[in-house]
Amino acid sequence: MMLVQFLIIAFAVLVIFRTILNFKKKRVVPKTFIFWMGLWVIVIIATVLPQSTSILSKILGVGRGVDVAVYFSILLIFFLLYKIMVRLEKIEHEITQIVRHLALKDSEKK
Repeated sequence: MMLVQFLIIAFAVLVIFRTILNFKKKRVVPKTFIFWMGLWVIVIIATVLPQSTSILSKILGVGRGVDVAVYFSILLIFFLLYKIMVRLEKIEHEITQIVRHLALKDSEKK
């Protein structure tokens, strides 16, 4: 096993333990827990069995297995960024509504 494979597996295992810890402390909802656990298990599998990404690349018609991993990683990052932006905009809207409500309530007292 190459050093980079060892480092990736060690990192993935560390993140899995952190995810489990956060789930036990109820910082992570079950849906999110399952998503991250699945993702890191896939990372470990792809690291231990690099030929699995080569098989997937042949099915998808992509040159190399590592290219498939990079393409999926970029897509996943954009998807997660989109979800974060939507959630952030929702939070900003809710904060604006709360501040308006408090401002109106405060102005009625005066």
